[in-house]
Parts: sequence; C-alpha cells; structure tokens
Amino acid sequence: MYDRNSPFTSKPSALEPRQKTEFAEERLTQAILWCELAPGATATEVELAERFGLGRAATRAALAKLSAFGLMQPIPRLGWRTLPMSGALIGQVISARRLTEIALADATLSPEALAEGVKLAGMISVTGDRCEVGLLPTRRGYERELLNLIAYDINPIIGNFLSSLWDQSDRIVRFLELSGAKPMSALDGETLIAALAEGRADDVRAALLEHLDRFQSFASEGLLNHSSELVLEGGDFDKQATSKKQEKDEPADRPIRISSRGRSSSTGTQS
Repeated sequence: MYDRNSPFTSKPSALEPRQKTEFAEERLTQAILWCELAPGATATEVELAERFGLGRAATRAALAKLSAFGLMQPIPRLGWRTLPMSGALIGQVISARRLTEIALADATLSPEALAEGVKLAGMISVTGDRCEVGLLPTRRGYERELLNLIAYDINPIIGNFLSSLWDQSDRIVRFLELSGAKPMSALDGETLIAALAEGRADDVRAALLEHLDRFQSFASEGLLNHSSELVLEGGDFDKQATSKKQEKDEPADRPIRISSRGRSSSTGTQS
C-alpha cells in the first residue's frame, strides 16, 4: 500500500505559518541591527517581503511584532519606517546599560563556562583593534559571546534586557562606522574574566564601565563628525498639516533632530 508518511514517497513539508513568521521576524531584525535597512528608511510591506524573499502574511505579522519592540514604526500611507538613529536614542541606550550592566558583577560562572570565557577573552585579545577584512566582525562576535556567557548566569529578565541593549549598541556602532567613524575599540575581556574568576565584583564593574565609557566617547565623536544636517522637526513633511499661523507662532519650540539624508527625521504622520 502507498505510504504517504514514508520518507521515500512523501514530499518535504513546507514551513508552518508560525515558522514562517519566526523566520521573517529574525531576518528583518538582523537587517535592522546590521543596518541593511538604514535607520529612518521607509518601505512598504510588499517591498520588504520581495527584498528578503518572505511571504506577505509572515512579513505583516513580523512587522507588527517589531513595531511592539520599537524597531519598526508604521507610517500612514507610506508603509514602515526603521527606527531612526538619534542622539537621544544613543543616550537612552547608554543610560540603561549603566544601570543594568553592573548586575553582571554578581554572575558566578561554572568551571566549564569560565574555561570558555578565558578562551573567548584570549581570542579577543589576539584580534585586538586590528581592522583587516573579516577580523573586526570576528572580534565583535567573540565579545558578544563573552557577554552573553556572563549574562546567562544572572536573572534571565535582566539578561534578556541586556541582550536587547547590546543589540542596539551593536547597531549604533555599525551605523557610525558606516558613516566614517573610526572603529570602536575592543573589550578588555581578559581583565573582565579574571575579575569574575577571582570574585572581584568591584573590578568587574570597573571593567564594564570602562568599556561603556569608551563606547560613549566613540558615539559622541561619531555624532560630532557626522555630516548630516540639523533640521527643525515639522519642516517639509508637516507643512500641509500645519497652518502658516502655527508655524509663525511656534518656530522656536520645535526640537532639533539629526537627519541621515538632510531631511527631517520627524516620526509624525507624513502626507
């Protein structure tokens, strides 16, 4: 009898809708974090589905979830906008990391995790601040593995929150480096893992804060050297929605933001 379940006669099963949505969410998330989708860029659901080879339904569900995470913003009649890059966003990420990363000082690594941490720290040290093709992303991968290894042993809620902050930090670094900033310097993994191994919590916090200070300096210098224009929010995009009287009455109360293409980065409705 014909067996539909036989591995020799059955066709490979297609991905279930849930699997398609998860794949679409992961692919779009990576595109945002790696700046494949430029900060502040807009695209329709159809354009995103076609660009990344995704199904329409899966793309729609993934965009809704990414919107809840703040990575994508729905724009009426224009589609979806990637989370813009701004000084305020960078400041928020830094402040949140300062409050949260110190929790890593309470991590207690198992002998196996500690051995893996020593290995990762050694590889970070070997690559250092060298910028040859392939070395920079490799070193960044080691740094992230080391931080994830440490975060695994603390409160999982804090660990997940830190993971999202590190994702945002990686995105900030890539954006500024793609804009011409000098590459961000390496994490001192050996000092960090040695302090953890010896239970020196104060030294763990000091190593983490030192690296965060360098990240803040990197971001500040990158923003100061960025060639984007500063524009008033509510410029060209809001002229049709704002009367001339309102523009005349409140010209100085609008916040200044950075536009990556010399245009307003307002997140309001665009006509």
